[in-house]
Amino acid sequence: MSRRSRNRSGGGQERRDNGSRQEKPAGSGNGQKQRQDHRKGRDSGGRNPNKGNTVILIDSDQDYVEMQSKAIVSYISGYNPMGFTDAGRAISYLSNPRNKGRVGMVMLNMDVDQEQGNKDVEELTGMLSSDLNILLALVGESNSAGKLERTLAVGANGLLTKPYTIERFVRFVKGILRSGRSTAWQCESCGKMVIADQIDLLKMKPIKCSDRECGSNELRQLEFPPEAVSADEREHR
Repeated sequence: MSRRSRNRSGGGQERRDNGSRQEKPAGSGNGQKQRQDHRKGRDSGGRNPNKGNTVILIDSDQDYVEMQSKAIVSYISGYNPMGFTDAGRAISYLSNPRNKGRVGMVMLNMDVDQEQGNKDVEELTGMLSSDLNILLALVGESNSAGKLERTLAVGANGLLTKPYTIERFVRFVKGILRSGRSTAWQCESCGKMVIADQIDLLKMKPIKCSDRECGSNELRQLEFPPEAVSADEREHR
């Protein structure tokens, strides 16, 4: 799947609080299949040369929106942030014909607006599944197995779990903007995403599950989006 393009202009940000809403659980693999089909439009590096330079940030926590926006302005050259505190506002922005081609990446907290049960987040991920020019990264309030499954199901380019530092955010976003993909580790025992605090430098993988109650060293690597690695590459691992 794809994405990429640059141009600097200043940081813009819009913030609104219009109440909380809830997205429905992710569906089957429709998003993943659509992203696999559109992946044909990428170049060899997984990028699209026509990608816009605005990064849409969606999180109901205003502090995180501000932190993300400042980090992009300060540390990610060529990209401008646009922040929203509910998914509905982001949908309106993306649906506006004047903004077509401006957005290179959307970073969406999948738990945003979760209290009122509306379909905004589901609608937004559906929109982005069919747009090969916009990268999608998800943020989760936890590193649960369910968050990983949902990220894979919609064909997203990465998953970042809270809490995270500015350094970790910048490294994560830069990696996806550069290559259109990312990797993560999952514990095969408890199913959670492994926060890679301790690395085995020989195998270049986490040493064990970061959940203190688990601690298993049976880990597997995940690729985002799930079709990012070919079958041949998997066979040689």
